[in-house]
Amino acid sequence: MYLFSIECSTQRAGIAVLENQKVLAKNIWVSKDTSAEVLPEIDKMLKKTGLEVSQFDYFVVSTGPGSWTGVRLGLALAYGLAIADKNKVFGLSSLEAMAYQMKDENNVGVFLPSVRNSVHFGFFRKPSSLGKKHGRFSSCTIEQLSEKFRNAKIIAGPDRSICSLFDLKKKCVETFPDPVLNAMLAFERIQNGVKPRNQPYYEK
Repeated sequence: MYLFSIECSTQRAGIAVLENQKVLAKNIWVSKDTSAEVLPEIDKMLKKTGLEVSQFDYFVVSTGPGSWTGVRLGLALAYGLAIADKNKVFGLSSLEAMAYQMKDENNVGVFLPSVRNSVHFGFFRKPSSLGKKHGRFSSCTIEQLSEKFRNAKIIAGPDRSICSLFDLKKKCVETFPDPVLNAMLAFERIQNGVKPRNQPYYEK
């Protein structure tokens, strides 16, 4: 199974090509203008892997949380590459994929900074279960996050200053939305018959 993964929900954009869960190519960069940068990068990656768009079984895309522009761009690209075959588009939350990275752990809290003083977050008692079902995530203020994560043993996210707010008994892991993580979670969900989440979730 060939998967093309697109991550445009934050300023740290990325694309990746996987065969099942084997990474064939990836590119992650801090974007100044994702809409102008991503199409040339997709073209380069297709040439690098020697694969045609028609050979991909699924186009994996982050549906948020993240910026309105980035989430919409990612979905538009996925549907465009799928040549309007909606069954080839597999959306999921990058928050869930970040937690899935720690599927051998329990009680994992994952966050992404949002606008002003708010964050998107998810608390996952068993991240390993995310391959079989969708998790839940929401938003709160930074000050409320410590209460939301009171039972978390591990806290993961891209902002070290937010991580520093928690007591030293909690392990903090710096992690970012990543097209490879998205594709790996998508692959397991596809194998388990879990339906995609193609509705966008973005900053309002």
